[in-house]
Amino acid sequence: MPRKPLHADDLPAETRKRLGLRTRQQNFKREELRREAIGVLAQIRHLTAEQRRRVLQHALRVNEV
Repeated sequence: MPRKPLHADDLPAETRKRLGLRTRQQNFKREELRREAIGVLAQIRHLTAEQRRRVLQHALRVNEV
């Protein structure tokens, strides 16, 4: 019998807090968003500006659900 996946939204708030998890409704703080963006750009730093633009546009299309 397949197991039902466990979602962070199903956990009690205290457990999510201890695990450092967020619910889907919470937004990134500005500094967290900045840090994540820098991390993404660091992964593609070897590409030219045009290649980075194309890769990021493609990633946005792939991300659409």
